[in-house]
Amino acid sequence: MNAPLQKITFIHEGKGFYPELAAYRAFFEGAFLTQETTLEKLEQSGSLAQTICWHIMGFYPKRPVHAGLVIHDYRSLSVGFTHTVKDRIKRAFNAKPDLRLFQNETLRATMGFTDNVPSLLLPMGVAPEILTFREAPAEKPLHDFCYIGAMNAERRLDIMLDSFLRRFGTTKTFCLYGFAPPSLAARYKKYSNILFAGALPQARLFPALRRAQVAVNYFPNHAPHTQQTPTKLLEYAALGLRILCNEQPRSRETAESFGMTCLWGDAKDLFAVVPDALSWPTNEQLDPSPFLWPEIIAASGIGAWLDKRRAP
Repeated sequence: MNAPLQKITFIHEGKGFYPELAAYRAFFEGAFLTQETTLEKLEQSGSLAQTICWHIMGFYPKRPVHAGLVIHDYRSLSVGFTHTVKDRIKRAFNAKPDLRLFQNETLRATMGFTDNVPSLLLPMGVAPEILTFREAPAEKPLHDFCYIGAMNAERRLDIMLDSFLRRFGTTKTFCLYGFAPPSLAARYKKYSNILFAGALPQARLFPALRRAQVAVNYFPNHAPHTQQTPTKLLEYAALGLRILCNEQPRSRETAESFGMTCLWGDAKDLFAVVPDALSWPTNEQLDPSPFLWPEIIAASGIGAWLDKRRAP
């Protein structure tokens, strides 16, 4: 008889930020012991017979020896110029798990596994704690526009910022939160109305976002981003903000599926559609509960799938 499953160990490469892991652990707390580790440390941890090894996917060609169950969680596709090759290598050489999770149907189809391993969809979500910021009294706006997220060269934020300057010059302000490459900051150094505020902890970031009149969701319109949900769009909507979006299939699908209100513009000249009065509807009346993590995880069916595989 197999040993009863008692623990979920979330395995990742330790190189990135994995906001979903806190949500996963909170959801399964009580039913399982949970922990996070890297593959190297996992291999030193002894028997895994009672452990569900839940991989946040990178390249894992070997199945953990004697693991009770193995899950491969494809939260995103590879990035960079060789992203297609990297994903083909993962498809061909990653070990065979007991279950695969995909962020959405497009990502599942893109990976294209044909080995009959069962799979479930586990979309992106946001933490319920964000609602405490939504419910706090709004303060006087400090900025006209705000942006959170990656600013690396592949994101082409220069196209967005140039569009902002063409449309508004120095008459409106734009504050960007996150790590800005020196080259990007240098390019706009002379514009005092464009502020690179750096990365902030969420306890400071979310109140800061609510002090902007418009939150900008600028999401690349090329692979792999066309297969991934923009987390910042979920966060903006959960905060009840007024949102400006570039046309992008995943952003459109996300907004429509949850009933979000956005102003849409072309990625090549996003601000051309923005009126002088930043007064289109906010998302204050939107119910964010369908995309909060507890609801997202429960709706995926992963809890029921694991319950069926636990020894009585």
